[in-house]
Amino acid sequence: MKKYQKHASVYFIGALFSILISTVFAVVLQFFKGDVLDSAIAGDTQTTLRYAAILIAFILCEILFYFGYRQFSARFVVGCTKLLKRDIFESILKRGYVDYKTTPQGEYIAKYTNEADTIKARRFQMLPLFWEILFKIIFVSVALFVLDWRLALITIGLLTTPLYIPKLIEKRLQNAQNAYLKAVEANLAKVNDWLSGFEIIKNFSIEKKILSKFDDTNDFTMNKLLRDMTLGAVSQLITTLISYLSYFVVLSCATWLVLQGDFSAGNFFVAIGMIDQLSYPLISLAEIIRQLVAIKPSCQSMEKFIEEGNAARHGKPLTKLAREIRYRNVSFAYPDKKPVLTNFGFEAQKGGHYLIKGPSGCGKTTAINLLLRYYDVTDGSIEIDGVPLSEYCSTYDCMTVVRQEAVLFHDSLRNNLTMYQDIPDEKLIEMLQTLGLIKFAGKEALDGMIAENGANLSGGEKKRICLARALLRDTDILILDEPLANLDDTTAGMIEDLLLSIEGKLLLVVSHQFTEEKLSAFDCVLNLNKT
Repeated sequence: MKKYQKHASVYFIGALFSILISTVFAVVLQFFKGDVLDSAIAGDTQTTLRYAAILIAFILCEILFYFGYRQFSARFVVGCTKLLKRDIFESILKRGYVDYKTTPQGEYIAKYTNEADTIKARRFQMLPLFWEILFKIIFVSVALFVLDWRLALITIGLLTTPLYIPKLIEKRLQNAQNAYLKAVEANLAKVNDWLSGFEIIKNFSIEKKILSKFDDTNDFTMNKLLRDMTLGAVSQLITTLISYLSYFVVLSCATWLVLQGDFSAGNFFVAIGMIDQLSYPLISLAEIIRQLVAIKPSCQSMEKFIEEGNAARHGKPLTKLAREIRYRNVSFAYPDKKPVLTNFGFEAQKGGHYLIKGPSGCGKTTAINLLLRYYDVTDGSIEIDGVPLSEYCSTYDCMTVVRQEAVLFHDSLRNNLTMYQDIPDEKLIEMLQTLGLIKFAGKEALDGMIAENGANLSGGEKKRICLARALLRDTDILILDEPLANLDDTTAGMIEDLLLSIEGKLLLVVSHQFTEEKLSAFDCVLNLNKT
């Protein structure tokens, strides 16, 4: 977390300076309160008015600098939180596709929302507050020594006792905090899973069943939160009881000094003000320390999560295909599973059209995923222009993949086609016309919004928009995984003809339903069921 604090250090320094000056004014004006009282009791009107004017000026200065402290603190917290959330999102984006899919999406959302906000509340917000309280304690303590060293020693000795409470239950606080955050992650993962299957829930009329399951996970999460808050309340209760007991002891000592004649009425008034200013900050400091202690493991966990996402593969990126792709005796098996591919051999030349077909589970998609480096081969090798694929850190720059499931963002049609690249509208319109999407082939339609996951489009429209997006990207290798699935015969036939007309690219089509009469147009048809 030091990285984020350093990033916003200018605001943190501004906050420290502002609260330092504000605290000085706050402490010094306590003495002027006593002077105003003593001069008023003595009947010295002129001196009383002078001290009152100074008192008002000091109060205004305290308020002004405290406002500056709040402004700087807010900027510090926002700056730290903004960079933390950016790093979380970047860490997710940098993960490999397979690594990403092994973690429920709800856990990523929990990291970005609940855990990041908890770190904001229990660390970033606590740090300026810690120094605010600490400065006040230091200056008030010094002022008490100026007033009377005996009273200062008694006050500091008694009122600092609550600071040790959080340390005594440190492990319990941390465990309760961790248990709650993990429960939130699991809860969000479940909620995200259920909402993604909303149509199935409605179709099977299982709303009550799902709600019952939600109640179970929600109760578990809230119980963890209750335990975390209960421990905090217990710590705060013990701290408060000790603080108030100490306060009454110190008050008794100050009263004794007045009775002994060592304190004037003004001094007693100042002493009580100082003790008030010291007792509450010490209670607050104990709570701040509790928060900082409890959040420490969560900060360490978040730092580890971000580092894992930034641990990129070594090697060079693949940007161009000069000649061919070659699978050499490739074998692959998923962990604890039977081999999907065994001694698989295949060669594809740049500019050629290739079809990989076969029944479900025969390894069609796996062969493509190996090329994308989602997995590494168990045996054999895959080569790009004679160079082993293992020497590349990524193949994305050279390949464009269109999956069976059409993925569209809740954004304009233009942005869904260009993927935020600078492509002229004329080129977009031409591509849409080529794919038979005439009603979208206009500037007004390009500005139209696509609903989440393309909910306002037909299945065929979504497929063709995704294909248009892939063709506009213009990479050397174009991979289509089941491009004809769930399409009517007319749309499927049009897409088949379009694919076979593509020139200059290595086209890899994974499909088990391509029209038999058109198979001869491929340079090679690989039937994995017969290999």
